[in-house]
Amino acid sequence: MVILDTCALIELCLEEPGLKAQTLKRIQEGSEVLSVSFAEIALKLKKGALELNLTAKDLLDKFLEIPEVTIVDINVKCWLDAIDLEWHHKDPADRLIVAYAQSQKIPVVTSDKLIKKFYRNVLW
Repeated sequence: MVILDTCALIELCLEEPGLKAQTLKRIQEGSEVLSVSFAEIALKLKKGALELNLTAKDLLDKFLEIPEVTIVDINVKCWLDAIDLEWHHKDPADRLIVAYAQSQKIPVVTSDKLIKKFYRNVLW
């Protein structure tokens, strides 16, 4: 099992994702996406900071149809765990993803250098 950072979710939307073959295999074996990633994508689309051929809701529907992917709704405990991280990173989505990965003891699929520096269990 792996957790997909928002950048990995976006990367998987590309015709030819730039992920290693072994990472793609791990994703296909079972992966989780936090609900906050869809909100983050929706905000980027709304601000014009991201271009996709579909809306965040369409993307959610697409990922809901993939049996190997679980969409995880964020609960209060996860939010509090994210706040308690000893990490000076202000992005709440990144904090949630890392806190969740730590609690589940699973790798994060990300290209984010700040996450890689803080949480060593990273794939790309």
